[in-house]
Amino acid sequence: MVDPSNPIAQDTNGGFVRTLPDGQSSGAVVAGLLPAEAHFVKAFGTLGAESLASEANRTPRAVLFYATDDDQAAAAIERLISAAGFDPVKAGGVDAALRIETSGALHQFGGLNGKVVDGSAARTAVATAARRSVGDER
Repeated sequence: MVDPSNPIAQDTNGGFVRTLPDGQSSGAVVAGLLPAEAHFVKAFGTLGAESLASEANRTPRAVLFYATDDDQAAAAIERLISAAGFDPVKAGGVDAALRIETSGALHQFGGLNGKVVDGSAARTAVATAARRSVGDER
């Protein structure tokens, strides 16, 4: 199962608000609802629709992040992301899903400040986000 969701809704002023409590990811919620034998990956939700359409197959290739604890799901999503014209970069396991959701460090409209990144910048961003997460746990 591929989960592209982001926990947001439009507010009365035309802006967006999170629909889940801070610190809770839609990826973790969805993964928790699936049977144990299901293959789950959080992917295809880190870029806006306009960027998905305009940034595919560019050089250097733009990145789509994904999160999973499942090696079989990782292999499948990497093939799908590549076929869509992007480079796949793993953000971590399902526990890292929050990083690739709308307000997360690895989302185009979150910590990436509207940017679409290539592989080198993506790997640096993943490492930085992971270090910050470890720092938050202390």
